[in-house]
Amino acid sequence: MPQSRWYPTRDRLGSPAQLAEAFRVLLDQHYALQDRHDALLAKVNAPSSKTAEPPPGSGPTDTMLCGLRVEPVDSRTLANGAVLTWVAKDGRFKFL
Repeated sequence: MPQSRWYPTRDRLGSPAQLAEAFRVLLDQHYALQDRHDALLAKVNAPSSKTAEPPPGSGPTDTMLCGLRVEPVDSRTLANGAVLTWVAKDGRFKFL
């Protein structure tokens, strides 16, 4: 479909044959626009091929405490009396 707009002139609508040709051009443009719209809707509404992942900030590597990162830890191996310490070079907390 051409990207330019088409407006019929008075002399292009003079006879019934010219009028039919003008409507054919008009309907071709209309249906091409509808097809582009339908293709865009299908693309937008297509199911995502990505696997469902947890939202950012909710995974085990994204653990946060008061907005500060905490190094992931296996709670089964966490001993009583473990101390949560700040590791400045990594910018996160770590259980020791």
